[in-house]
Amino acid sequence: MPKLHLCTAVAAILAITTLPAHARDGDDDAAWSVGGEVVAASDYVWRGVSQTMEDPALQLEAYVEHSSGFYVGGFASNVDFGDPDDGIDYELETYVGWAGALGERTELDIFVSRIAYPGHNGADYDIDYTEVQAKLSFVETWHVGAAYSPDIFNLGGRGLYYYAGADLPLGESGFTLGLQAGHYDLDAAIGDSYSDWQVSLDRDFGPINGKLQYTDTLGYSELVAESVGDARLADGRLALLLTWAF
Repeated sequence: MPKLHLCTAVAAILAITTLPAHARDGDDDAAWSVGGEVVAASDYVWRGVSQTMEDPALQLEAYVEHSSGFYVGGFASNVDFGDPDDGIDYELETYVGWAGALGERTELDIFVSRIAYPGHNGADYDIDYTEVQAKLSFVETWHVGAAYSPDIFNLGGRGLYYYAGADLPLGESGFTLGLQAGHYDLDAAIGDSYSDWQVSLDRDFGPINGKLQYTDTLGYSELVAESVGDARLADGRLALLLTWAF
């Protein structure tokens, strides 16, 4: 990723963390908190498809949250879609949402995000889009969710992604087995859809979480590949992620 682009993305995210500084001067300073994470990944895989041409990614996320459940944040990562003419080197996502409990053992997380690819070379490469996502978690183990974009990848049609999964602790080993399956309905935008699935194993090693994941897709046609990414980028793949949360 070009240094200037990386600095721009990081500056945009870190600017978010200044928001609660004013609140700290008031009476409700304890209501605000700041957090985030830095991730080094051997491959940035999104909904079963590599976003970096199978190359490593460095990612940064930062957010500000209030005790009421409302939060705002941002995420940045290098990307590579394999087209030297698109001018795209990184992805920048900003989001606002609310997360909280619904009853004793159920939690809801709902947010709207804007995913942008600054630096793209003109309208032909403008794939920025807005997405609304909701996720329900049950008994700290199971989850279901859906994401909706009214104009996915700026193609003129909606995109709907829905998924379900689980995070299963493996006894006292400290390891967690992750399972997830999803379906991406892109019929309105490109006339086709596909499914993806993921199996992962992760564990904390001091301040670092290590995760090894395997992902694959089903029904990934040539029509899907034209808009989502080359078919070989949607093949089964292993990726290692190292995450430091702050």
